[in-house]
Amino acid sequence: MIQYFGKDSKFQERSQKNTDNRKKQKTKQRIGSKSYSQVSFEKRNPETGEEPDSITLWELTHTKNGIWSNTESQDVYDKACAEVKNKETKTQGPLSDEQRHNIFQTTYKGTLQCKSSQPRGYRYMAKPSTGSERIRIQIEEQARATAAFQQRNSELSHQVNDLQDQLQAERANTQEIINLERAEREQLEGKLKEERAERERLLEAERTSRLKFEKNMMAKFAEFSKQMGTQQVFTNRIDKENGNPNFQKTLLQRPSPNKAAGARPTVISSNALIHVSTRNYRMFKAIDPNN
Repeated sequence: MIQYFGKDSKFQERSQKNTDNRKKQKTKQRIGSKSYSQVSFEKRNPETGEEPDSITLWELTHTKNGIWSNTESQDVYDKACAEVKNKETKTQGPLSDEQRHNIFQTTYKGTLQCKSSQPRGYRYMAKPSTGSERIRIQIEEQARATAAFQQRNSELSHQVNDLQDQLQAERANTQEIINLERAEREQLEGKLKEERAERERLLEAERTSRLKFEKNMMAKFAEFSKQMGTQQVFTNRIDKENGNPNFQKTLLQRPSPNKAAGARPTVISSNALIHVSTRNYRMFKAIDPNN
Protein backbone atom coordinates (compact mmCIF):
# COMPACT_ATOMS: atom_id res chain seq x y z
CA MET A 1 0.00 0.00 0.00
CA ILE A 2 2.86 2.33 0.81
CA GLN A 3 4.49 1.54 -2.47
CA TYR A 4 1.18 2.13 -4.28
CA PHE A 5 0.34 5.42 -2.66
CA GLY A 6 3.92 6.51 -2.68
CA LYS A 7 3.98 6.32 -6.45
CA ASP A 8 0.63 8.10 -6.95
CA SER A 9 1.33 11.74 -7.82
CA LYS A 10 -2.20 12.93 -6.90
CA PHE A 11 -1.98 11.34 -3.50
CA GLN A 12 1.38 12.90 -2.84
CA GLU A 13 0.08 16.29 -3.96
CA ARG A 14 -2.94 16.01 -1.65
CA SER A 15 -0.74 14.95 1.24
CA GLN A 16 1.59 17.87 0.76
CA LYS A 17 -1.36 20.25 0.61
CA ASN A 18 -2.75 18.84 3.85
CA THR A 19 0.65 19.19 5.47
CA ASP A 20 0.89 22.82 4.43
CA ASN A 21 -2.63 23.53 5.67
CA ARG A 22 -1.83 21.88 8.96
CA LYS A 23 1.15 24.19 9.40
CA LYS A 24 -1.11 27.18 8.76
CA GLN A 25 -3.51 26.18 11.51
CA LYS A 26 -3.35 28.78 14.31
CA THR A 27 -5.39 27.05 17.00
CA LYS A 28 -4.77 23.71 18.70
CA GLN A 29 -7.19 21.35 20.38
CA ARG A 30 -6.34 19.36 23.53
CA ILE A 31 -8.65 16.38 23.31
CA GLY A 32 -6.30 14.11 21.38
CA SER A 33 -8.00 11.49 19.27
CA LYS A 34 -11.39 12.07 20.91
CA SER A 35 -13.92 13.61 18.55
CA TYR A 36 -15.78 16.85 19.14
CA SER A 37 -19.07 14.98 19.00
CA GLN A 38 -17.94 12.65 21.79
CA VAL A 39 -16.90 15.60 23.98
CA SER A 40 -20.20 17.36 23.25
CA PHE A 41 -22.15 14.23 24.15
CA GLU A 42 -20.20 13.67 27.38
CA LYS A 43 -20.75 17.31 28.52
CA ARG A 44 -24.47 17.35 27.76
CA ASN A 45 -26.98 18.43 30.43
CA PRO A 46 -27.93 15.29 32.36
CA GLU A 47 -31.46 16.58 33.02
CA THR A 48 -32.42 18.03 29.63
CA GLY A 49 -29.93 16.18 27.42
CA GLU A 50 -28.96 19.49 25.79
CA GLU A 51 -25.39 19.63 24.51
CA PRO A 52 -23.12 22.68 24.99
CA ASP A 53 -23.12 25.54 22.48
CA SER A 54 -20.22 26.47 20.20
CA ILE A 55 -18.46 28.80 22.67
CA THR A 56 -18.65 26.34 25.57
CA LEU A 57 -17.51 23.44 23.35
CA TRP A 58 -14.58 25.54 22.13
CA GLU A 59 -13.46 26.04 25.71
CA LEU A 60 -13.86 22.32 26.51
CA THR A 61 -11.81 21.22 23.49
CA HIS A 62 -9.04 23.82 23.72
CA THR A 63 -8.23 23.83 27.44
CA LYS A 64 -6.84 21.31 29.86
CA ASN A 65 -6.96 21.89 33.60
CA GLY A 66 -7.91 25.52 32.92
CA ILE A 67 -4.88 26.14 30.64
CA TRP A 68 -5.42 27.13 27.03
CA SER A 69 -3.62 25.35 24.23
CA ASN A 70 -2.32 28.66 22.81
CA THR A 71 -3.00 32.39 22.83
CA GLU A 72 -5.03 32.39 19.60
CA SER A 73 -7.55 29.90 20.97
CA GLN A 74 -8.00 31.97 24.11
CA ASP A 75 -8.42 35.18 22.07
CA VAL A 76 -11.25 33.62 20.07
CA TYR A 77 -13.02 32.57 23.27
CA ASP A 78 -12.54 35.89 25.09
CA LYS A 79 -13.75 37.99 22.17
CA ALA A 80 -16.77 35.75 21.61
CA CYS A 81 -17.76 35.99 25.29
CA ALA A 82 -17.33 39.78 25.21
CA GLU A 83 -19.56 40.05 22.13
CA VAL A 84 -22.23 37.84 23.74
CA LYS A 85 -22.19 40.00 26.86
CA ASN A 86 -22.53 43.14 24.75
CA LYS A 87 -25.51 41.67 22.85
CA GLU A 88 -27.21 40.57 26.06
CA THR A 89 -26.79 44.07 27.49
CA LYS A 90 -28.45 45.60 24.45
CA THR A 91 -31.32 43.09 24.31
CA GLN A 92 -31.59 42.92 28.12
CA GLY A 93 -31.90 39.13 28.06
CA PRO A 94 -30.00 35.89 27.38
CA LEU A 95 -29.20 34.83 23.83
CA SER A 96 -30.21 31.59 22.24
CA ASP A 97 -27.71 28.86 21.33
CA GLU A 98 -28.13 29.75 17.67
CA GLN A 99 -27.27 33.38 18.34
CA ARG A 100 -24.22 32.36 20.39
CA HIS A 101 -23.17 30.05 17.54
CA ASN A 102 -23.39 32.86 14.98
CA ILE A 103 -21.42 35.20 17.25
CA PHE A 104 -18.73 32.54 17.70
CA GLN A 105 -18.39 31.96 13.94
CA THR A 106 -18.11 35.69 13.25
CA THR A 107 -15.58 36.17 16.04
CA TYR A 108 -13.51 33.18 14.92
CA LYS A 109 -13.24 34.43 11.35
CA GLY A 110 -12.51 37.99 12.42
CA THR A 111 -9.85 37.02 14.98
CA LEU A 112 -7.99 34.46 12.86
CA GLN A 113 -8.72 36.25 9.55
CA CYS A 114 -10.29 33.16 8.09
CA LYS A 115 -11.92 33.54 4.66
CA SER A 116 -13.58 30.13 4.51
CA SER A 117 -17.35 29.94 4.93
CA GLN A 118 -17.07 26.55 6.64
CA PRO A 119 -18.30 26.74 10.25
CA ARG A 120 -15.65 26.27 12.92
CA GLY A 121 -15.56 24.59 16.29
CA TYR A 122 -17.42 21.36 15.46
CA ARG A 123 -15.03 19.63 13.03
CA TYR A 124 -17.02 17.33 10.80
CA MET A 125 -20.22 18.03 12.74
CA ALA A 126 -20.22 21.61 11.45
CA LYS A 127 -22.83 22.38 8.84
CA PRO A 128 -22.88 25.68 7.00
CA SER A 129 -26.15 27.54 7.35
CA THR A 130 -28.20 28.19 4.26
CA GLY A 131 -29.11 31.62 2.97
CA SER A 132 -32.71 31.31 4.17
CA GLU A 133 -31.50 30.36 7.66
CA ARG A 134 -29.16 33.35 7.80
CA ILE A 135 -32.01 35.65 6.72
CA ARG A 136 -34.32 34.10 9.32
CA ILE A 137 -31.68 34.59 12.00
CA GLN A 138 -31.19 38.22 11.03
CA ILE A 139 -34.96 38.83 11.08
CA GLU A 140 -35.24 37.22 14.50
CA GLU A 141 -32.35 39.31 15.82
CA GLN A 142 -33.93 42.49 14.44
CA ALA A 143 -37.28 41.52 15.96
CA ARG A 144 -35.67 40.90 19.34
CA ALA A 145 -33.76 44.18 19.10
CA THR A 146 -36.98 46.01 18.17
CA ALA A 147 -38.86 44.39 21.06
CA ALA A 148 -36.06 45.29 23.46
CA PHE A 149 -36.04 48.86 22.14
CA GLN A 150 -39.82 49.14 22.56
CA GLN A 151 -39.57 47.69 26.06
CA ARG A 152 -36.90 50.21 26.92
CA ASN A 153 -39.03 53.04 25.52
CA SER A 154 -42.00 51.82 27.56
CA GLU A 155 -39.90 51.76 30.74
CA LEU A 156 -38.59 55.24 30.01
CA SER A 157 -42.15 56.47 29.40
CA HIS A 158 -43.23 55.05 32.76
CA GLN A 159 -40.27 56.70 34.43
CA VAL A 160 -41.12 60.04 32.80
CA ASN A 161 -44.74 59.73 33.91
CA ASP A 162 -43.64 58.90 37.46
CA LEU A 163 -41.30 61.88 37.50
CA GLN A 164 -44.07 64.14 36.22
CA ASP A 165 -46.43 62.86 38.93
CA GLN A 166 -43.77 63.44 41.59
CA LEU A 167 -43.09 66.92 40.24
CA GLN A 168 -46.80 67.76 40.24
CA ALA A 169 -47.18 66.44 43.80
CA GLU A 170 -44.17 68.45 44.95
CA ARG A 171 -45.55 71.55 43.20
CA ALA A 172 -48.93 71.08 44.93
CA ASN A 173 -47.21 70.54 48.28
CA THR A 174 -45.11 73.65 47.76
CA GLN A 175 -48.21 75.70 46.88
CA GLU A 176 -49.97 74.40 49.99
CA ILE A 177 -47.00 75.41 52.14
CA ILE A 178 -47.00 78.87 50.54
CA ASN A 179 -50.74 79.26 51.22
CA LEU A 180 -50.29 78.24 54.86
CA GLU A 181 -47.41 80.68 55.31
CA ARG A 182 -49.48 83.46 53.68
CA ALA A 183 -52.44 82.72 56.00
CA GLU A 184 -50.15 82.72 59.06
CA ARG A 185 -48.59 85.99 57.95
CA GLU A 186 -52.00 87.61 57.43
CA GLN A 187 -53.16 86.35 60.83
CA LEU A 188 -50.02 87.73 62.47
CA GLU A 189 -50.47 91.08 60.72
CA GLY A 190 -54.10 91.20 61.98
CA LYS A 191 -52.96 90.52 65.54
CA LEU A 192 -50.28 93.20 65.28
CA LYS A 193 -52.87 95.66 63.95
CA GLU A 194 -55.23 94.87 66.83
CA GLU A 195 -52.41 95.23 69.36
CA ARG A 196 -51.41 98.56 67.81
CA ALA A 197 -55.02 99.85 67.99
CA GLU A 198 -55.32 98.67 71.60
CA ARG A 199 -52.05 100.36 72.52
CA GLU A 200 -53.15 103.62 70.91
CA ARG A 201 -56.48 103.38 72.74
CA LEU A 202 -54.70 102.87 76.07
CA LEU A 203 -52.37 105.78 75.34
CA GLU A 204 -55.31 108.00 74.49
CA ALA A 205 -57.14 106.93 77.65
CA GLU A 206 -54.02 107.60 79.71
CA ARG A 207 -53.60 111.01 78.07
CA THR A 208 -57.24 111.91 78.76
CA SER A 209 -56.98 110.71 82.35
CA ARG A 210 -53.83 112.71 82.92
CA LEU A 211 -55.36 115.85 81.47
CA LYS A 212 -58.44 115.36 83.65
CA PHE A 213 -56.25 114.80 86.69
CA GLU A 214 -54.21 117.91 85.92
CA LYS A 215 -57.37 119.94 85.49
CA ASN A 216 -58.74 118.73 88.85
CA MET A 217 -55.43 119.40 90.56
CA MET A 218 -55.26 122.90 89.09
CA ALA A 219 -58.80 123.58 90.33
CA LYS A 220 -57.94 122.29 93.79
CA PHE A 221 -54.73 124.29 93.83
CA ALA A 222 -56.58 127.43 92.83
CA GLU A 223 -59.16 126.80 95.56
CA PHE A 224 -56.40 126.11 98.06
CA SER A 225 -54.56 129.29 97.03
CA LYS A 226 -57.78 131.21 97.51
CA GLN A 227 -58.24 129.71 100.95
CA MET A 228 -54.63 130.52 101.80
CA GLY A 229 -55.19 134.17 100.85
CA THR A 230 -58.33 134.37 103.04
CA GLN A 231 -56.54 132.71 105.94
CA GLN A 232 -53.67 135.22 105.67
CA VAL A 233 -56.12 138.12 105.92
CA PHE A 234 -57.78 136.45 108.87
CA THR A 235 -54.37 135.94 110.54
CA ASN A 236 -53.45 139.60 110.12
CA ARG A 237 -56.75 140.49 111.67
CA ILE A 238 -56.12 138.17 114.59
CA ASP A 239 -52.65 139.66 115.14
CA LYS A 240 -54.14 143.12 115.13
CA GLU A 241 -56.86 142.14 117.52
CA ASN A 242 -54.37 140.39 119.77
CA GLY A 243 -52.38 143.60 119.95
CA ASN A 244 -55.48 145.44 121.21
CA PRO A 245 -55.92 144.70 124.96
CA ASN A 246 -59.49 145.91 124.94
CA PHE A 247 -60.43 143.53 122.17
CA GLN A 248 -58.76 140.63 123.93
CA LYS A 249 -60.76 141.38 127.01
CA THR A 250 -63.87 141.43 124.91
CA LEU A 251 -63.00 138.01 123.35
CA LEU A 252 -62.43 136.55 126.74
CA GLN A 253 -65.81 137.72 127.85
CA ARG A 254 -67.65 136.58 124.64
CA PRO A 255 -68.59 132.93 124.36
CA SER A 256 -67.16 130.88 121.47
CA PRO A 257 -69.51 128.71 119.45
CA ASN A 258 -66.84 125.97 119.09
CA LYS A 259 -65.13 126.13 122.50
CA ALA A 260 -65.98 126.65 126.11
CA ALA A 261 -66.98 130.01 127.34
CA GLY A 262 -64.06 132.38 127.90
CA ALA A 263 -61.55 130.32 125.70
CA ARG A 264 -59.29 132.22 123.33
CA PRO A 265 -59.69 131.67 119.56
CA THR A 266 -57.02 129.66 117.73
CA VAL A 267 -54.44 131.85 116.05
CA ILE A 268 -52.33 130.55 112.99
CA SER A 269 -48.92 132.16 112.57
CA SER A 270 -47.53 133.29 109.23
CA ASN A 271 -44.56 130.85 109.44
CA ALA A 272 -46.96 127.92 109.74
CA LEU A 273 -48.87 129.05 106.67
CA ILE A 274 -45.64 129.39 104.62
CA HIS A 275 -44.57 125.91 105.67
CA VAL A 276 -47.92 124.39 104.66
CA SER A 277 -47.88 126.18 101.29
CA THR A 278 -44.33 124.96 100.50
CA ARG A 279 -45.23 121.37 101.35
CA ASN A 280 -48.34 121.46 99.16
CA TYR A 281 -46.33 122.85 96.25
CA ARG A 282 -43.79 119.99 96.49
CA MET A 283 -46.61 117.48 96.57
CA PHE A 284 -48.15 118.90 93.33
CA LYS A 285 -44.73 118.98 91.72
CA ALA A 286 -44.14 115.30 92.49
CA ILE A 287 -47.54 114.35 91.06
CA ASP A 288 -47.03 116.23 87.77
CA PRO A 289 -43.37 117.15 87.06
CA ASN A 290 -44.29 118.90 83.76
CA ASN A 291 -46.24 121.68 85.54
